[in-house]
Amino acid sequence: MQAIEPSRRRGLTILEVLVVLAIVAILGGLLLPIVSAPRGTSKRIACMRNLKNVGLAMRIFAQEHGTGLPMNLPANQGGTRELTGDVIQLWRHYLPFTNELTNPKILWCPSDSQRKPATRWAPDAADRRAVVFAGNQNLSYFLGLNAHETQPQTILAGDRNLTTNGLAIGPGRHVVSANTRLGFAETMHKSAGNILLADGSVQQVTSGRLNEQFQSGLTNSGLTTNVWLVP
Repeated sequence: MQAIEPSRRRGLTILEVLVVLAIVAILGGLLLPIVSAPRGTSKRIACMRNLKNVGLAMRIFAQEHGTGLPMNLPANQGGTRELTGDVIQLWRHYLPFTNELTNPKILWCPSDSQRKPATRWAPDAADRRAVVFAGNQNLSYFLGLNAHETQPQTILAGDRNLTTNGLAIGPGRHVVSANTRLGFAETMHKSAGNILLADGSVQQVTSGRLNEQFQSGLTNSGLTTNVWLVP
């Protein structure tokens, strides 16, 4: 009776190994954007949530002050109108909301690597590592001085990575008009951003949509320009 030789396992050839590696590389390239996308998406959602909270705090303030926002009212009425000419004092326009915004970190966008989130409104001896909200370095959002609750489509606040006529703008007091081509730089949300409207709603917008919303706000309010304070 003839003995049956055990079968030998054949190893992969160099060509087969290369094919497997090529397939793995292709799958990795396809899956990488899917794996990395949630981080950027979650940051933008957190930014939207922050602006939503800011809008709610502002609406509560307006209801308690005859529809006026801090920048519309003088100091003796709880406002900050006297500070609207000084962009260095921009952060102070948010101080009237300390009761509604429990944590100043809300005023920081997670995609803003050039700003530092504050963790407390006031110093705390029990938490020496706390970052106290004390300046524009803790602020990611511009403020629209012409926004008003009675003009719901005007832009009240939004991500500070703005451009005008294709050029990135720095901190300052900027007058934007119907002839200004607004946009977003790549620094925070990949040439996009979030904006807060005077009615309290928050929108994710591209540069084109930002322009449309701004023009709509001008038309509805009857204004020809808006003044924005950018931190």
